[in-house]
Amino acid sequence: MSVIARCGKASWVVVLWGAVLAGGLDGCAAPGEDASPPPEFGETRQAVTLADRTASCAADPRVTLGLVSVEVCVGADLFFRDAFGGNGRTCASCHPVAHNFTIDPAFIATLPASDPLFVAETVPALAGLERPQLMRQFGLILENVDGLDSPTTKFVMRSVPHTLALATSVTAQAVPTDGTTRPPNERTGWSGDGAPNAGELRDFQTGAVTQHYTRSLARVSGTDFVLPTADELDRIVAYMRTVGRTNELDLTTVSLSDAGAEAGRVAFLDPVKRCNGCHRNAGANVAAGFNRNFDTGVERARIPDLDSAGLPRDGGFGGQGLASFNHDADGDGINDSFGNGTFNTPPLIEAADTGPFFHTNAFATIEAAIGFYTSAAFAQSPAGGGNPIPLSAADIANLGRFLRVINAAMNCQLALARVDALVQIIGDQKNHARDQQQTLAQLALVEVNDAMADLSAVAALNAAAQASLADAQAALADAAAQASHVQRLRSAQRAGSAITAANAALGTGMIFTMGPGSLMF
Repeated sequence: MSVIARCGKASWVVVLWGAVLAGGLDGCAAPGEDASPPPEFGETRQAVTLADRTASCAADPRVTLGLVSVEVCVGADLFFRDAFGGNGRTCASCHPVAHNFTIDPAFIATLPASDPLFVAETVPALAGLERPQLMRQFGLILENVDGLDSPTTKFVMRSVPHTLALATSVTAQAVPTDGTTRPPNERTGWSGDGAPNAGELRDFQTGAVTQHYTRSLARVSGTDFVLPTADELDRIVAYMRTVGRTNELDLTTVSLSDAGAEAGRVAFLDPVKRCNGCHRNAGANVAAGFNRNFDTGVERARIPDLDSAGLPRDGGFGGQGLASFNHDADGDGINDSFGNGTFNTPPLIEAADTGPFFHTNAFATIEAAIGFYTSAAFAQSPAGGGNPIPLSAADIANLGRFLRVINAAMNCQLALARVDALVQIIGDQKNHARDQQQTLAQLALVEVNDAMADLSAVAALNAAAQASLADAQAALADAAAQASHVQRLRSAQRAGSAITAANAALGTGMIFTMGPGSLMF
């Protein structure tokens, strides 16, 4: 079972055990707005003002019920639907809500050829914006992180980081001691310097519009795109900081039902294994509470096709404005990249859902990503310090089970947040805002599907939870399809009970606070 909901597109597809349902996804639009796609390249469309968006959001049931603030609603509308006068892309082109706010080759393969993600293939002026084969085959996006002075030769290829739990992962050290600087004042993107200007999450949209939304590689503001205003940036960051969980765990108080997963939790906390030192409580921070950059040598483990094509190496943090290579990323004694070799630390709670892994997309499974730390590439890196991390095959398997379970727990609780909102909206609106209700059911189903995928990918992992998740899948599929609000409510309530049972079967101590942005699409 899978669900693909393309916000900013006027369609949805739900695949349920081989049956395909299709229809309008009007719920992707703010109240009173048309859920038409962004303008195709070369088209113009009358601008929607911030006042228009605010008025629409003020009437949104999620806002009137107090589930979401107007500011978060407006920020989500900008995130999902505003092309900022560019080539048709929106934030959702690379960060779709129904695919964990990231893209991978399997997801890319589902998109029509007309999708704005593929403008480099369809618009001659943008032929150098992407490397289409690498994007389609490996999910890698061309990034001019070291400057826009030579966009088709001075670039790196990176995977798309998800945008879940950003509120927990962008804090920089007050006075950096990891080879980074301030600014950038927050750690965004894979290398931690993904935002321009002050380098804060608030500024990330400015960089995204300039890099990805442009109508030509000249990137002239006002011609190739329209930069977001300060007020728009305020609302976008208000939304981005409230997507997914907004709190951290305390792994010392967590207990997992599966013996292997529990052994993985213990191994994760073992100082010898070093996991908790960089990913405190499976988050993105060190013990002091800030996000830190490391050079782990992972660039040496990039996809071989990039080497075969002679593409530039990725030097990580820094490098902007340099005229020549200053860093040796592959350890052969020759400078081959811009930067200092460091990349920032992503959270692990969401990891099992968001592969392939690292900025290279070179590892297909969470277990393969864990195994990297036993490699020579890691051992020979500054972070490795000459020694691989001593993980046995059993350690790797158990750590994988641990990360799968905590991700599944997060999925369950995100699904419950959406189901709870759905129940409240049905109670208030009855069959009004029906499309919004059905979309919330679809997106809750996405999380249940993810939890099931996390657990079922390895042998005998939380069978009781999987049985409850199967019940939830059926109930949410029914809720998403029901024309009657009475039946939709019953199905949603049944799904909520099943998800609650699944979550309880995974263990204890995994309590997540879900931000209100999680209800937006």
